[in-house]
Amino acid sequence: MLRKKINFNNWFSEFDSLFEDFNSFTSPYMIRGKRNVESGDDENGSWTKESFVSEDGSFQVTTIYKTSSETNKPSSETLDLKKQLESAVEKQDYESAAKLRDKIKSIESNKEKIKELETKLNSSVTNQDFESAIKYRDEIKKLKS
Repeated sequence: MLRKKINFNNWFSEFDSLFEDFNSFTSPYMIRGKRNVESGDDENGSWTKESFVSEDGSFQVTTIYKTSSETNKPSSETLDLKKQLESAVEKQDYESAAKLRDKIKSIESNKEKIKELETKLNSSVTNQDFESAIKYRDEIKKLKS
């Protein structure tokens, strides 16, 4: 059998010639349009919203990035106390509301110290140093009260 030699360079050049219109100054994957960026902060942390709309309006992309930090995010215990506070205010039980308010302020002002003690508590429990664990647990209770 006789076979004809195939020159792949010719095929590649023919293939490239099909896309000559796209090989202009801009990439064929580049879409021209308008980009809008907004950013801000809320109770969950900071956010950034990027929107892109093509010139003809046929293509639109919106991306939202959120970043939260531990200091901005309230704990579930604090959220529960705030719900109890709202309930006490609605019931006009102002003595309980004042106690709950003070407890919330205490927890929020000592948040870093409580977090540090909780880390030490977990470490001492892992190491089976229960005497230290009890000491850390009691310190945490004092700071939360």
